[in-house]
Amino acid sequence: MISAVDVTKSYQGRHGIITALDRVSFQVRAGDFVVVIGRSGTGKSTVLGVMGGLLRPSSGEVFLDGESIWELDERSRARLRALKHGFVFQNASVIPSLTVLENVLLPQAFLPQPTVANLSLAKGLVELMGLGSRLHAYPEQLSGGEKRRVAIASALMNDPPLLLADEPTGDLDSETESEIMNLFLSLWRSGKTIVMVTHNHQLASYANRVFKMSGGRILELPGQNGAERSIDCEQGSPREAQINVREAPRP
Repeated sequence: MISAVDVTKSYQGRHGIITALDRVSFQVRAGDFVVVIGRSGTGKSTVLGVMGGLLRPSSGEVFLDGESIWELDERSRARLRALKHGFVFQNASVIPSLTVLENVLLPQAFLPQPTVANLSLAKGLVELMGLGSRLHAYPEQLSGGEKRRVAIASALMNDPPLLLADEPTGDLDSETESEIMNLFLSLWRSGKTIVMVTHNHQLASYANRVFKMSGGRILELPGQNGAERSIDCEQGSPREAQINVREAPRP
């Protein structure tokens, strides 16, 4: 589905050149749940930005469904991001002045031909996140976990095949972290391809493939099988069912 070939990303630092990515090559298959682990400063967020078409590499190529994304012009690359990528950033990526529903609807504005605001789909996604009673709440009225679920719903709004998540549980307590990871696991089982970066090695157990970054290089670790992990959820919880975005109500 998406692959990097000899990708290098360098910056000019105060004391010389900083190489964030050093000839990185790897492939993510359709249907993978990939977790990239590593300490801060090892290049995890950089590799996610390069994969997502947000950060141009110094050299190398990134292919999405056989298309070199960095050979596209900016407009074509923006179109590709709107249609094929869903982003969940470390800071939850919610707009303070917008309600939950408005935040979830926002990605529709980036489509090449925006549709009429798809309220039914957006409301369905909010329900799937367990936030049906918070449709008109503002981010300041939400907990950290609720904000993260709003960000995930927003990332799913255009039904992208690929989700890219940067430290999605980094500032959450352990219980909320488990809720968010079970949500990602359900999304993966519904057919989404997921690439998540984290410094928390324990989260590798959710993935079917795990990579480790160190010094700007990447190495796949053997023996991961997230498909065997059970989902921890209580009866009646919105997390108890396998999540299928395609089943969210549409007009």
